[in-house]
Amino acid sequence: LARVAALRPVRDDADVGADVDAPADPRFSLRSLVREFRRPLLLGLALVVLDALAGLAGPVLTKIGIDDGVMTGSRGVLFAASAVFLAVTLADLSDQIAETFVTGRTAERVMLSLRVRVWAQLQRLSLDYYEREMAGRIMTRMTTDVDQFESLIENGLLAALVSLVTFVGVGAALLLINLVLGLLTLTVVVPLAAATVIFRRRAARLYDLSRERIAVVNADFQESLSGVREAQAFAHEPHTIARFHRLGESYLDSRVAAQRLVAIYFPFVQFLSACADVIVLGAGAALIARGELTPGALIAFLLYITMFFSPIQQLSQVFDSWQQTRVSVGRIAELMRLTTLTPEAPRPLARPRLRGEVRIEGVRFAYPTAPRRPAAAPRGPLDPRLPHEPVPAVAPEALRGMDLYIAPGETVALVGETGAGKSTALKLLARFYDPQQGSVRVDGHDLRTLDLSAYRRQLGLVPQEPFLFSGSIRDNIAYGRPDATDAAVEAAARAVGAHEFIATLPGGYHQPISERGASLSAGQRQLIALARAELVDPALLLLDEATANLDLATEARVSAAMAHLSGRRTTVVIAHRLQTARGADRIVVMGSGRVLETGSHAELLAAAGPYAAMWRAFDLSVTA
Repeated sequence: LARVAALRPVRDDADVGADVDAPADPRFSLRSLVREFRRPLLLGLALVVLDALAGLAGPVLTKIGIDDGVMTGSRGVLFAASAVFLAVTLADLSDQIAETFVTGRTAERVMLSLRVRVWAQLQRLSLDYYEREMAGRIMTRMTTDVDQFESLIENGLLAALVSLVTFVGVGAALLLINLVLGLLTLTVVVPLAAATVIFRRRAARLYDLSRERIAVVNADFQESLSGVREAQAFAHEPHTIARFHRLGESYLDSRVAAQRLVAIYFPFVQFLSACADVIVLGAGAALIARGELTPGALIAFLLYITMFFSPIQQLSQVFDSWQQTRVSVGRIAELMRLTTLTPEAPRPLARPRLRGEVRIEGVRFAYPTAPRRPAAAPRGPLDPRLPHEPVPAVAPEALRGMDLYIAPGETVALVGETGAGKSTALKLLARFYDPQQGSVRVDGHDLRTLDLSAYRRQLGLVPQEPFLFSGSIRDNIAYGRPDATDAAVEAAARAVGAHEFIATLPGGYHQPISERGASLSAGQRQLIALARAELVDPALLLLDEATANLDLATEARVSAAMAHLSGRRTTVVIAHRLQTARGADRIVVMGSGRVLETGSHAELLAAAGPYAAMWRAFDLSVTA
């Protein structure tokens, strides 16, 4: 590692910009991607052709050296043929160096472009995709499927082009040297072509199945890692291992079936190569005896026979890579065809600063269902984003005609039983989803007409379990404003009471934290999330059960920070603890996707409705 670190850095201009690769591309295909890099690929193709031609020159020079040099005793011809052979070999060395660099660099540039495209597409997709798609499948798109492109372009495509040029060139050379012997040799092409067609058809189905099964294995692996704490807590490890083993065996079966085809096909190609050698030796000896073929021509024939079958074997091996790449292309193209469920308006409105007036009118909403897996039975209508994939039956409505008005600067607490629609209402306010009926308006504008990025920059979202990224505390607080100064970051932390615990850390604001903030307590993570929201100075603050999992002392600190945040802006908070809801300007009681009642704490108690019943139950639980 020290030697690697001591090497001079290699810098290269990728010539791939995010502004070019980031736009949506529903017509994505391998052809369209490769077309953008046609110049370096054409240069690589020219170098490949020169490499193949250099290889074809060897047997011809050998024939000349034997027939016109050795057989006639002419040292001059023998030395000249040898010198030309050496010059061709040295030139081919330079050509191979350039060829390897050009194709390798082009492959890396294509991979960068593809990764940017896929990543940008994942950023465009709405929340529904991530809530229904397994994380392991998404990771497969970004890793296995993308890397398969690199393997094909850098190795497989190069080998295929060299093999194709060599195959055609050798076939022509065999016929030019001796037409009769060439035709006899090429008789093995017929059974070879038939075997190749059968191999390709059967192998293609197995490769499709293998790619689907490895995606399932990756998805299970990702899910099991995320749930390792629960698996250990419930002693579920043996079942987890057994399931992973079962999925792994399923993938193994498909790969072994493909290898069975390979085990038959490639030895058969070797057998045909040996048959060609027998034909050349037998027929060639007879032609030499009749004076119709020279010894040099026979040796050239034998050399060409080896060159003739090597490309076929290489092309067959490249076929394995191509089949896997073909499946990967299909999966990436499928991903690129997906459209977000929260599209940008044709002429979006950009509001400089929102007042925070919220109006939800007649909203009905049901979560979209996922496209079926290959093993699932078709049920329900078609997913409009993937016309060829049926989806399960329509999910039940989460909101059933919700109406709510929130005045600018008002703090509203949403309460209700699990499944009442509280979290769904917040998702619609953040425009993670759009309602199927009705509208969500802010300052009189339907959210579907506003510039989505500009609108979300005026939102502050603090979920129940905030996500902290690997990096420093400062980076996490400044996530919504990466250009914020250190003073602004510290001011935001002080405003919500997070500065005190940050100051006690060895690194202060530059203290590194682990993934998801696992090295911090739940209360500390919550305070950092509140500081993150404070820094962006949102016009609309959304708190999703922000104190539900905290102890009383920590909840008091977080509640004080929440009160500071909500005092100057419109705030919607989901509160499972009614004590938290009590301090809101207004309480909204939800049930079955509707607003059941609304009012202050005192007004709702006097109304003796659902809230009063919930409060009595809460009061009894506290005094018991």
